Parts: sequence; C-alpha cells; structure tokens
Amino acid sequence: MQRRSVTRAAESLGVSQPAVSRLLADFEASVGFALFARRQGRLVPTAEAYVLNEEVERAFVGLERVALAAGQIRERRRGALSIAGTFDLAADFLPGAIASFAHEHAGVDVALLAFEPAAVVEHVGGRRCDLGFVAASIAHPQVRLEALGQWPMRCIVPRGHRLARKRSVTAADCAGETFVSFAKLSEPRTKIDRMFADSGVTRRMGVEASLAQSIVALVEVGAGIALVDPLSAAGAAARVVVKRFSPALPETVHVARLAEQSPSMLADVFVRHAVAALARLR
Repeated sequence: MQRRSVTRAAESLGVSQPAVSRLLADFEASVGFALFARRQGRLVPTAEAYVLNEEVERAFVGLERVALAAGQIRERRRGALSIAGTFDLAADFLPGAIASFAHEHAGVDVALLAFEPAAVVEHVGGRRCDLGFVAASIAHPQVRLEALGQWPMRCIVPRGHRLARKRSVTAADCAGETFVSFAKLSEPRTKIDRMFADSGVTRRMGVEASLAQSIVALVEVGAGIALVDPLSAAGAAARVVVKRFSPALPETVHVARLAEQSPSMLADVFVRHAVAALARLR
C-alpha cells in the first residue's frame, strides 16, 4: 500500500521479490478476497484493501502508543501518584517535595490529600493512596512505616520576646511563660507535657490548636511561645523566631507503604525527593 510495487516493498523489507509475492498471495488466501489488481503491470489496491489498511494503520498506531507509554513509564514521565500526609506535612513540606518531583517528571499526575495521622495510614492500607507521610508511629496490619529522618523539635517565640535573644532555649527558660499547645491527647502534646513534668517546669497553659501552622500563627501574634516540629519551624522562620531547644525532643517523619506490595518506580522516586526536601528543611 505504501510502496505501490512488489519490487519496492521487497527493498523496504529487505527480502526478495518472490518472497513478497508469496506472502501477498498467502495473505489474500487467508482473508478470502483480493487486495490488489494488476493493471498495465502495476498493482492497484482494491476497495477492500483500503478498508483493511485503515484497520492496519490503527493497529500500528496502537502499538506505537504502547511503546511510547512504556518509554514514558520507564522514564517516570507517565502515570499517577496519590500521596496522603498529615495536615502539617501537607501544608509546607509535601508541596515542596511534589514541586521538585513534578519538575523532573512532567506528565505524571500527582494528588495530595491531608488527613489526621491515623487516616493517612488507613488510606494507604486501604489502597486509596500510594504513599503516606506521618510524624507519628501508627500500627496497621497492611502498612509498613519507614523512618525518613529524625530531628529535634524547635522552640518558637514572637519577635521581640525576651527568649528571642537567647542562643538556645531550655525547659527552665519556659517557666511561667504562656504556652501555645497542641490539642490534648495528641502525640506531640503528650511528649511535650511529659518533658516539662520531668523537668519540674510549670507553664501558663494558653491556647490549644490542632495544627502546627495554627500554633505558628498564634505565636506570631503574641499569644505565647511553643514547641513545634522542625519542618513547621523551618517554614515559619520568616514569621517567628526559631530557637534550638533542650532537652531534645526528637520528631521522626515516616513514609507509609503497603506492606505486601513492591513499591512502584514512581513511588520510590518520590520518596527520594521527599528525603531531599527533608534535608533542605533541616
């Protein structure tokens, strides 16, 4: 159909002219109708050949699309990735990792969802998300948690506050200070309260908030001082004064994956971007 002669078709295929004639005769016999008519020594396609050729062209386009898709998948330029994170991680940290990932892997659709820690792990276990990111250690029978890194919590104070002049802040420095806290029974609240109790330090408990971003905003307007995770502190450095704190209260960021499923190439690549984003924030 493309070369309009047996001789040129044979040259294109790298076979002999008799071989092409034999293949053509066998093919006409198998389909049950003539594909070409000879007119003045030339092969002229029949109407049936044109109809059949349209289907052949579509088949070749389909094969090319399969090859293209395979190449895009291999090069991480095609696919979809659904990521869940806690509200705090989904506010600053994960968008930075997604932007870096998307810059290198255009064509991959990425969805970011935010939930409470237990819901993040549940979404991964229920196969509703490919990856989950949490700062709490939550057990789930279908999910395994991998620690990506551990960093100490930071103390944040309003600009102009007396503690803003200190090189670092200790538990004793917080005695009598109005404190902006995480919500009761949350993992960071329990950890922070236990540390102050062990240190024998009494604070004036002020406002409570569920999100680190809300706590940052409250500290910024002078509602008190607070301890927050290092990722939230890094993102808040332009709004409040961030200080090292002792005794150290380590925070661990975990990635949640399905326990019995091999990770996809896209998921592995995104985790590497997440680790790089953690290193930058650190």
